Amino acid sequence: NKMNIKLNMLYKMRWLFACLALVSVASCQKALDINVDPNKALNASPNLVLPAAQVEMGLTVGNTWNFVGSMWAQYWTGGHGVSSSGLEYYTMQSVDVQSAWTRSYERCLQDLNYLIKSDEPIYAGMAKICTAYEYQMLVDLFGDIPFSEALKGDEGIFIPKFDKEADVYAALVPLIEDGIADIQSTDPAAAVPGNDDLMYGGDINKWIAFANTLKLKVLIRKGDFVAAKTLVQSGATFIGDNADNAQISWNESTKNTNPLWARFNSRTGIEMYYVASSTIIAQLNALSDPRIDFLFNKPSKPAPHSPHKGVNSGDVNEDPQYLPPNYTGSDVDRRANFSQPSALVFASNTPTIFISAWESKFLQAEALIRNGDDGSTLFGEGVQLSFDYLGAGNAAAYITSLSFGGTMDAQLNTLAVQKWISMTSLQMAEGWVETVRFNRAGNEIFTNGIFSSPLLNTIGANKYPTSFVYPTQEIALNPNTPNRTVTDKRFWDAN
Repeated sequence: NKMNIKLNMLYKMRWLFACLALVSVASCQKALDINVDPNKALNASPNLVLPAAQVEMGLTVGNTWNFVGSMWAQYWTGGHGVSSSGLEYYTMQSVDVQSAWTRSYERCLQDLNYLIKSDEPIYAGMAKICTAYEYQMLVDLFGDIPFSEALKGDEGIFIPKFDKEADVYAALVPLIEDGIADIQSTDPAAAVPGNDDLMYGGDINKWIAFANTLKLKVLIRKGDFVAAKTLVQSGATFIGDNADNAQISWNESTKNTNPLWARFNSRTGIEMYYVASSTIIAQLNALSDPRIDFLFNKPSKPAPHSPHKGVNSGDVNEDPQYLPPNYTGSDVDRRANFSQPSALVFASNTPTIFISAWESKFLQAEALIRNGDDGSTLFGEGVQLSFDYLGAGNAAAYITSLSFGGTMDAQLNTLAVQKWISMTSLQMAEGWVETVRFNRAGNEIFTNGIFSSPLLNTIGANKYPTSFVYPTQEIALNPNTPNRTVTDKRFWDAN
C-alpha cells in the first residue's frame, strides 16, 4: 500500500544519508591524516610566488627596519603631538621587531625557498640572490640567526639553531654565485620571468649587476678587501645607474603604498609626525649641501622659507627649547617650526630601495681605497648619482669642496659621511648600519662628533645602539635563541 511504499523510501533515504556521512567522515579523516587544507592549493606557480616574495622583502625593509634606522641613524626624530618612541631613547623591546622577523622568515624567505626548490632555474637563481640579500640584512641587524636549519619544518626541525654571524656571511658569496649561474640557464624549457619580476622585469643583465653589487657589499662588510678589489677590477658589472636600483616600486593606491608612508598616514588626523633630526640638518648645513632643500621641506613657521631646523634626536618632549611658550598652537603648528621629509623621499609611491646606484659606487670606491688605490672617481660618481636622484643638479663644485683625499682614514671618513647623507629617508636601515661600521677606533666620526645623545638615553650618555634584539616569538618558542642587547656588536665591528 501507499504507507509501505513511503516507509521503504524513507529507509532507503536514511541508508543513503548514512553512507554519505560515512564517506564524508572517511574523506575528512583522510584529509586530516595528511594535514591538508582542502581550501588551499598545495602548489603555486613560480610566476605567482616571485612577486609575492619580492613584495614581502620590500615590506620588511621598507617598514620596521627603515623606521628604526630613521631614528638610530639620526635622520628623523619625533615631533610635537605624539609621545616619543622608546626606540628614540635606544630602548628596543622584543615586540618592536616581531612583525618584521616573522615577515622575513615565514613569508619572504619561505617563498624564496619554495622557488629555490622548484624546477625552474631562472626563478631559483633570482630567489638565491634575494635570499642572500635578506640573510645579510638579518645578520647585520641581529647578529646570529637561524640559517642552516631555518625553513625546515617539513623535515621536523621546529627549533632551529642560531648560526654564528660570520658563518652565515661565509655562505652568502657561494649562494650569490649559484644564483648568477642559475639565472643564466640556457635550458630552452626554462620559464623566463617577465612582468612578474617586480624588480627588473626579467632583465637578466640587471640581475647580474645586482648580484655582483651584493657580492661586493658582503666582501667589504666582512673585511675581505683584497677580494673586493679583485671583483671591482674583474670587469664584472655593477649597479651603475639610478634606473637600475634594486628596489620595489609602489603605486598610489590605498592597498599598494610605500609601507613607511602607510605606517604614519594610517593614523587618521595625525599623519607624518616626525621631523628632521638636528644631526642631519647640521651636517648638511655645515657642508653647504644643496640636497638639503630636496630631502627636507623648510619650516613654514614662523615665516615662509625659514631656514632649515631640526630637533635633537629624541628630545622634543624633554628639552625646554622645544616646549611652550617657545612653540605655541596645535601640534601641527608646532611641527611646522621644523623641517620635515619632502615628498621626493617620503610619499605613497616612494620606492623601497635594497641597493642603490650611489651605494654601488661608494662600495667600489671603498674597495680601492682600502687597498691604497685611487677611489676618487668612483666616489664622485656616487655623490653625483645621489644628486641626480633628487634632481639637485651638477655636483662637481660640491665634490670639489669636500677635498676628498689625504690619508686612507680621511678618505674613508669623507666617504662615510657622504654615504650616510645619500641614504637619508631612502635607505635608513642601511644608513644606520654604515654609521656603525664606519665608526671605528680612532675615527669615531658619528658617535664622537656628528650624533647627539638623547637626554633620556637609556644606555648611557653618548652611547649608541649597535644591534637589534631578538623578537618576542623567537624568544618564547625557540630555546636556542641567544641573549641580545642593543649594545652587542657585529663580527665585522672592530671598534
